[in-house]
Amino acid sequence: MELKQKSSDIRISSGSAELDRMCGGGFFRDSIILVSGATGTGKTLRVAEFIGGGADNGERCLLFAFEESREQLFRNATSWGVNFEEMEREGRLKVVCRYPEEIGLEEHLIDMKTCIEEYKPHRIAVDSLSALERGSMERGFREFVLGLTSFIKYQEMAGLFTSTTEALMGGASITEAHISTITDAIILLRYVEMYGEMCRGITILKMRGSMHDKDIREYTIDSSGMHIGEAFRNVTGILTGNITHNTPREIERLDGLFPEEGRA
Repeated sequence: MELKQKSSDIRISSGSAELDRMCGGGFFRDSIILVSGATGTGKTLRVAEFIGGGADNGERCLLFAFEESREQLFRNATSWGVNFEEMEREGRLKVVCRYPEEIGLEEHLIDMKTCIEEYKPHRIAVDSLSALERGSMERGFREFVLGLTSFIKYQEMAGLFTSTTEALMGGASITEAHISTITDAIILLRYVEMYGEMCRGITILKMRGSMHDKDIREYTIDSSGMHIGEAFRNVTGILTGNITHNTPREIERLDGLFPEEGRA
């Protein structure tokens, strides 16, 4: 493997107009994106919208699923307003579902590369890397991810991977720690407890080569997908899970320190 991949400045849609704005205009065409969050935060929904955004633009999309069956994926996508069945029928989507433990990581990598070469997709999604990490050695898993990401970038395709955090509130996934340095963008999905109600928050932790929104924004999920709203204010500790609400005095102090950001 050599660091000789080309770099594109062409943007593609993430499948969400709100997320595109947070990313400074969408993802770069040859970027590797990691979506990290606890169970139930909407990682697979993010995958569905990523694929939907590509299919709507006439792109071929390839989904490697290691946690859910084809029927589950198609049913869930339909519940969010994304028609996987129609995309597959029209040749814009190919779904490959396998148990992670079925074969070793090397065999998985060979099979995935073969599938990519044969189908020649524009976008690739892997849901999830955490499932593939189970039972593998740290070095072997990192070599697998390096092999897959370098192959995808060499083909000038966009790749979106998901990883699961063990803690429901805050925390980082082991997968995220292993591959964060070789990804181009990291999107964090977090639960946020607000006065006895469980909300969800999204933030762009990193995006190489582009300015991006630094806020942690609330989002909701319904039958039409993910909707990103306003930034959380007067709340700290969301990413670590140690959430505290600022007192009126703290709010006044922050407003004085950062008047241009309108923190009050």
